[in-house]
This record gives sequence, C-alpha cells and structure tokens, in this order.
Amino acid sequence: MNVVIMAGGKGTRFWPRSVERVPKQFLSFVAGETLLQQTFARFRRLVPDHRLFVAAPRAYMPLVTGQLPELLPEQLIIEPEQKDTAAAIALTAHTMLARDDDAPIVFVPADQFIQDEVRFLAAIESAAQAAQAPRAIVTLGIRPDRPDTGFGYMELEPDSSSQPASFEPPFQVHRVARFLEKPDAATAVQLLARSGVLWNSGIFVWRPSTIAYHMMLSAPELWQPLADYPNDTAAAYAAMPKLSIDYAVMEKAGQIHCIPVDCGWDDIGSWSAFRRHLPADGSGNVTQGPVRLPHSEGNTVYTETETLLIGVSDLIVVSTPHGLLVCHRSEEPRLKHWLNQFMR
Repeated sequence: MNVVIMAGGKGTRFWPRSVERVPKQFLSFVAGETLLQQTFARFRRLVPDHRLFVAAPRAYMPLVTGQLPELLPEQLIIEPEQKDTAAAIALTAHTMLARDDDAPIVFVPADQFIQDEVRFLAAIESAAQAAQAPRAIVTLGIRPDRPDTGFGYMELEPDSSSQPASFEPPFQVHRVARFLEKPDAATAVQLLARSGVLWNSGIFVWRPSTIAYHMMLSAPELWQPLADYPNDTAAAYAAMPKLSIDYAVMEKAGQIHCIPVDCGWDDIGSWSAFRRHLPADGSGNVTQGPVRLPHSEGNTVYTETETLLIGVSDLIVVSTPHGLLVCHRSEEPRLKHWLNQFMR
C-alpha cells in the first residue's frame, strides 16, 4: 500500500494560531512535533519510507520539505492551487497510474490525533486488504463517544447476523448505507443513540484504478482535465471544480465499505479539540502560555503574551501576533462562519 498525507487545508477554525500561510498541520499543539510530523512518524511504523507521500499546494511545499527533509521529490504530490480534497485525490491517482502503481492508497488527513496507534494501524492494514477488490472504496468509521457537531457521520447497513459492529481486531468489513453531514446539537444526540452510526474519519483507502473509475462515473469534471492536460497540472487544475471527496464521490458511490474502529481518534480541527488534549486546572480552565485567571472557570486560553483574565467563564481566548480571538465556547461551531464573514 501507499500512504498519502493530505496537508492542504487552511486550518481556519484554529485562527489566529493557524493562519493561511502557516496552517495548523504545520504547527505543534500538544507535543513537540508538528501535526504533519506526528502523522508521518505514525505511518512509518506501517510502510517503508518510499511508500509515504504528502499532497499539498505548491505554496506549502517549503513547509512540507522543511519539516520532512527525508522526502524525495517523487514523494511530493504538488497541487498548483488549493482545490479541496477531490482534486488532490484525483491528481494523486493520476500520478500513481502514470507510474504503473495501482496499489491501494490510504488517504489520511495530516491533523488527526490517534491514542491507540497499534489498533489504528491494524485497522488501516485491514482496510488496505479490503481495498484490493475491484472498485472497492473502504473507509474507517470511528466509534462516537459524544454528540459532536464538528464531525460528519455515517450509517452502516444493518448486518444480517444482527450482531453489533466490532471495534477491535479481527476487524469486520461493513457496508455504508449513507453519509450524514455535520449535524446540529439535537440531531447529534439522536445519532449517538442509534446503533450502526459512526463518525466519518475522512480516511479513505482505494486503488488508483478505482479512483479513476468512480471519478469518471460520478465526477468526470475532476478526472477529464487530467487526461486533457497530462503534462500540464496547472492547466488541469484550472479546469477542475473545488469539491470535497465526500460530495464529489462518496455521497454518490453505490458501494462503500467501512471498518469500524475504536482507537482514541480525534480530529484536531477546533479549539474544543485543543481543549480535549490538555489538562484542566481546578476551575476547568485549559491554558497554554503566560496567563492568569483569577475567579475564572471553564475557559480555553492560548496566548503568546502576558495575559490576565478576571472573573470570566466559558470563553475561548487566543492571542498571537496574527490576531486576537475572544469567543464564548457556545459560539465555536459558528466560528468559521464569522471568520469567512469578517476576515476576507
């Protein structure tokens, strides 16, 4: 198998710690290594180095090669511009087919936290085996432990054996009945109470020939430009729409398989996720940086300058040279909306 680390996101919801020119995947939040470096090190335990690739826009390549200097030029999938996940996956598949390499590709985001890496990598191996089948798309479904509104969900088809999904090895392969968009709070509670509903990990495993087949079937506007401009990626990208792989293919594909897994997975995509991975003080404040919080509780604070917050509760406060964010924790699901409105 090959592993492609997707490192092209802008990390908007981590503003102002994450900004467009240095987004979150190139930053360190909890450990010393950046999220990209942690992901690369994780998959080194599964495949040899020459089977590891990074896909990112050309503008981010200095960051990629600076943090992963061991990568060779042929291990870089260079996007001329940001066009979301579907274009990056199409470019990767087209590149691999041009090299006569039709091994299953594991597409994994660069910004995920995994607590039980042994179980996670075992699930990835099982997914790669299942993806050997013709036209098979395999994803990892994560056992949910809270009604989170920040993740997409998926629902499995009922098992004829009436047995609940197993989240431990030996892993079982199930069929996905449908993908569900990020829900509101009430819907998330309802989904958590139903069996066969999992978080969408955003990890997909499929062969390049399978990608070509499904894209020509469901989104030819993504694949055809690569065929029309085989030696001009910039021209091909200019003709391609900006689509997520979920919208372009997954919501339309007839058969998608899923391996459920419980491995302490998390998407480090928001300040609430940051909060989950740092210890809180006796008043429920989670902080990083020089901050004092007398008579305050339940706050999430990241600061790079001396900061004093007095008598405040349930706030997100982030202060960096790029900007200042003060937001009530209940408003965080709408943070991306407000940033799109005011930070253009």
